Amino acid sequence: MAVPKERSQAKENIMPKESEEDILKRMDRTLGEIRSILSITNQDKLTKAKKELLKEGSVKLQVYNLCDGTKTTKDIADALQKSTDYVSSYLSILRREGLVRTVEKDGNQVHEQIF
Repeated sequence: MAVPKERSQAKENIMPKESEEDILKRMDRTLGEIRSILSITNQDKLTKAKKELLKEGSVKLQVYNLCDGTKTTKDIADALQKSTDYVSSYLSILRREGLVRTVEKDGNQVHEQIF
């Protein structure tokens, strides 16, 4: 059933148009809130999974711990005194396992923990 033209125009006049950027920001905030709720409700499972994936004293755990959202691959490699290729391989594994993500900040690709 078609909406009469007058009603359709009235709706457009009442509701301010949101820009695409505003919609994406709102969606991002909502997804962040959902992620927080899921993290809180599944904290025990997440902790257990991290312990299984990140063995104590492993290079993988060291790389993970350095993923604080400020360090590039080179920064992490320098801190561990390893090659960037070596660290990149661990970052790939950590990304695949859903533990870290790579984001762009101030023109640099940095790594941050997801949980």
